[in-house]
Amino acid sequence: MTIASIGTPVGFKDMLHGLLAKGAVEGFAGTIANQTQRKHCLLTNSGTTAYFLILKALQRLSGKREVVLPAYTAPSLILPIKKAGLIPRLCDIDLKSFNMDLKALPSVLSDDTLAITIVHMFGLPQWVGSSPQRERLYKDVFLIEDFASAQGSALYGKTTGSFGDVSFTSFNRGKNFATLSGGAIATDREDIYGLIRKEGRRYLQEPALMARIGIAFKAIALSLAVRPWFYTTFRSLIAPFKYQGLHHAFAIHAYTSFQAGMGASAFTGARFIFERRFQNGLYLHRALAGIAGITIPAIPEGSIPAFNQFPLLIDDPHKKDRVLNALVKSGIEATTLYPEPIHRVYDLGYDRRNDPFPKATYLSRRLILIPTHPYVAERHLKRAVDTVLMSL
Repeated sequence: MTIASIGTPVGFKDMLHGLLAKGAVEGFAGTIANQTQRKHCLLTNSGTTAYFLILKALQRLSGKREVVLPAYTAPSLILPIKKAGLIPRLCDIDLKSFNMDLKALPSVLSDDTLAITIVHMFGLPQWVGSSPQRERLYKDVFLIEDFASAQGSALYGKTTGSFGDVSFTSFNRGKNFATLSGGAIATDREDIYGLIRKEGRRYLQEPALMARIGIAFKAIALSLAVRPWFYTTFRSLIAPFKYQGLHHAFAIHAYTSFQAGMGASAFTGARFIFERRFQNGLYLHRALAGIAGITIPAIPEGSIPAFNQFPLLIDDPHKKDRVLNALVKSGIEATTLYPEPIHRVYDLGYDRRNDPFPKATYLSRRLILIPTHPYVAERHLKRAVDTVLMSL
């Protein structure tokens, strides 16, 4: 039995609810607003589109042009920055938290910094709360929170998505909660929300009928494909539909009523989904802590991380492929996520010979991710741990 790297439980009842849903988009937006403890939420077709609309809105409030983000995160985040006519600036990561190195952040900021994008990688939340130091550091700089890999995580009693001036997430197939695709923007600020709504009316057009039918068909297929018995049986047929290569553009359109209806129904089980991700990640963290040859991230104090996948670094990069292949052979579809940091994927003007972001490069060359979704049982986790230890 092979365990896929991704998996959100979506049942027949949820799909039927989506097929019969009318006017479900506003209702599901309200659900996400409540879950993120925000006043306002707008749904989009992807997290990438959500980020783009946020940047377009913030441009109306400031003439600044630079957007800071971690050097190791989804390379696709560069696309909306460039589409908005803005300039990406990278900050190295911290090998203890696997998130942005906040100590390095001041050196990245400039008088032209529009926004800082905090990304909660792998489901590990990063604190961006108020403090006198933050007020001095981030003065006149917007704080954007990307919780696409951390929906359901919490820190000091605050759920991810509730930090910063505005936040966004993704409901893409590999995220903590998935409706095949989709995204959401959440904020408490009336000025930002008003501008985002204005940009949404400009960009978020209803997809054509055939496109909506295709989305529904693919979502139903995905709900089957991630189930272990189905994935094991039809793995060779599913493989060609996985993402291949680098994205060079992204589509922009409205979130569909089918996805909203299906999502609203499936979200009644969200607490179970996020709790399983936390418990599975905690099992792996305890089992792999202190093992020679492996580096795992520290779980932030006061946090409940809903792990998107569990990250570990194989300290000797020459052993990484051996460990990864052994995991896959054992029936655990471990992955490597992004094989390079952003500055090695896109030419952003950085000197690649004298690596400006060595920790991001270090992590990218050693990273392995173990699935933590609800279809992963404790016996699968034990098998994964045993395989890693035997393969080192």
